[in-house]
Amino acid sequence: MASTDPQPRTDDRLIARLARNIGWLLSGQGVTGLFSLIYLAVAARSLGPKPFGIFMVVLTYAQLFANIIQFQSWKGVIRFGALHLSAGDRDRLSRLLGFTAALDWSSALVGAALAAAGAFVLAPLFGWSPDIQHKAALFAAALLLTTGATATGMLRLFDRFDLLIYCEAFSPTVRLIGAIIAWLSGGGVSAFLLVWALAALAQTSATWIAALLIHRRRLSILKGSLKSAVRENPGLWRFMWQTSLAGSFDFFWVQAGTLAVGAFAGPALAGGYRLADRIATSIAKPTETITRALYPELARLVASDDRDTLRKLFRRTAGISVGLAAVVILIAATAGRLILRLIAGKHFEFAQPFLLILAISAAINIAGFSLEPFHNAHGRSGRVLRARVVGTVAYLLLLVLVLPKFGALGAAIATAITSAVIVTQLALSARQILRHGSVKASTPLVADPLAEADIAQG
Repeated sequence: MASTDPQPRTDDRLIARLARNIGWLLSGQGVTGLFSLIYLAVAARSLGPKPFGIFMVVLTYAQLFANIIQFQSWKGVIRFGALHLSAGDRDRLSRLLGFTAALDWSSALVGAALAAAGAFVLAPLFGWSPDIQHKAALFAAALLLTTGATATGMLRLFDRFDLLIYCEAFSPTVRLIGAIIAWLSGGGVSAFLLVWALAALAQTSATWIAALLIHRRRLSILKGSLKSAVRENPGLWRFMWQTSLAGSFDFFWVQAGTLAVGAFAGPALAGGYRLADRIATSIAKPTETITRALYPELARLVASDDRDTLRKLFRRTAGISVGLAAVVILIAATAGRLILRLIAGKHFEFAQPFLLILAISAAINIAGFSLEPFHNAHGRSGRVLRARVVGTVAYLLLLVLVLPKFGALGAAIATAITSAVIVTQLALSARQILRHGSVKASTPLVADPLAEADIAQG
């Protein structure tokens, strides 16, 4: 006799799976967030404002190079890998993964060489001593070589957010233990740079091991396989370039702001600015967690052309984001100075105005956190890139105008305005996509009429 129990609706099952993945990520991010605040506190209190600022400027320099040079290949793994998983074609999936892995490592090698050389060229701008120059070059090269974007995408694609969280716990754990050891042993900037490099290596190694064990197949990295991957995934190169450039612009103003403050106002203010940014980011961390879980679900819905569920999920997450944004601003406005004092000590209370403005910027990003995965899942990464480019140009213009007059506070103001510019563009674009209807993810991106319209409009 057939069961009379009602079957769960598709959107209910999706929400349940999304909630489970978010739960895994939030549990890990809770530990990661706590550890990050502790090791930042240890570093700030151990080094003091000026040495901590030097450490932050070197770290930011390396991160800026990594974000510019490295590809956001995990997005390509999910965007195109979801199609191959849906079709049950593991051979094509292996060739896709081999392509993105080769892209990761080739860009890492090129980036490491450029970052190491750039440290000596840009040293006079930041007032680095010869000793700091050499350490900055070594650290930047090491950070560029710890690339695990493809491996991260594999774990997300295979719905193994539990393993992803365990792997991502390696970095903050090593940083925390290493920071305490560096503090107790009286280590300076060099010791903390070494700890951060080892932490990145530990996380990357763990992520690759977990991803390869889950995939259970070799990645196809032969020349013929790489060419086949491009042929089997129409629009792959375009998607990879667009998402990677968009990702580079995404973090550009935070990192460029820190470096600009370091060059214009000195390392102490740069350290306070970067610390304020990290605290604001920590407050807003849950939305980044939700975005990581949301993108694979959106990609699956687009692959199956389930437009109704897609619209419901998008609207539901958009409503939640507005409430979270208000909470972030409230926390920064009422407890910002206390948070700075508890974390870094009274010598860093001068960063409270930076924290408030950067928290507003984070809140704006929270309000639109679902917009980028929504566009990428639809194959509209060009619109994300366009929004980032416009935002970056606006940021640079604002920085030139406000940095000389307001210093570090001006950099924070420019960041907040830039966030508003980007989110507004993506919100208007998402509204247009919902009105015009969806294109199945299997459709080549070049055949997307709205994407072609993007090109025509410049």
